[in-house]
Order: sequence, then C-alpha cells, then structure tokens
Amino acid sequence: MVRFLGVDACRAGWVGVALDDVRAYVAGTIGELVEQAEADGPVEVVGIDIPIGLPDNGRRQADVLARQAVGTLRSSVFMTPVRAALEAPDHRTASAINREHAGEGVSIQAYGLRTKLLQVDAWVRAGDRRVVEVHPEVTFAQLGGPR
Repeated sequence: MVRFLGVDACRAGWVGVALDDVRAYVAGTIGELVEQAEADGPVEVVGIDIPIGLPDNGRRQADVLARQAVGTLRSSVFMTPVRAALEAPDHRTASAINREHAGEGVSIQAYGLRTKLLQVDAWVRAGDRRVVEVHPEVTFAQLGGPR
C-alpha cells in the first residue's frame, strides 16, 4: 500500500494527514513534518497545497490551467510570483520586481506565503522523494462541475 501524506500550510507551520491510517501531524517546517510522518511508516508521496517550482519569468502554466479549471472561482488560485519577487524585503518591492518579470504585481496573500514557498522550494530541490502539487480548489471545481 502506498502511504500518502496530504500537506497544507498553517499558522504553526505545516499540517499533514496520512491517509492510510488517518494520522495528523503538525510541525514548524515541511522537513520536520515529513520526518514525523515517516516515523509511523514510509511516506511514498507528499501532496502539498503550495506551488512547486518557482518561475524566474512569466506565469507558471500550472497556475494558468488551475484558474481556467475553477472558472468563476479563479480568484481562489493565486499566480505564483517569480523567485526574485519572493526574495524581496517587502511587498512593494516584490510587486515591482514581479511586474518587471511577469507583467503583474504580487497579491498580499502570495507575498505573505513567501517564507513557506521558499521553504518548500528548497526542500523539494534538496530531496529525492515524490512530491506533487495539489489544488483543492481545482478538485472541488471538478467535483462540482463547471461554473
């Protein structure tokens, strides 16, 4: 049986649920969260509700397709800022950098997630496990039909 860990960001850091035995985990970093889950058995797939793969220029195709899939609810899927914008010291600078590289500013929500976006990016790049990006908004839209 494949053990799957569903993960999302939360105020404390990260929350995850292993679906094989419905166990919940909370940790400050994504790495610590997966280590906790691994203590209860090997995790073969991590599904995370956060963008994986930061662009250097333009929009990610995954974001464009997710927005199309949710139709009228497209504002629930934010466009992932370019890497340089996420590394900016403040929202104003981040928006200016993103406009230069992607043609649009950065939402407060996206900028507020910068620490977690950069953390996941570094964790995925350093590891060798299977990690997939999930969009609950897209799943719910597919279950509910077109809008």
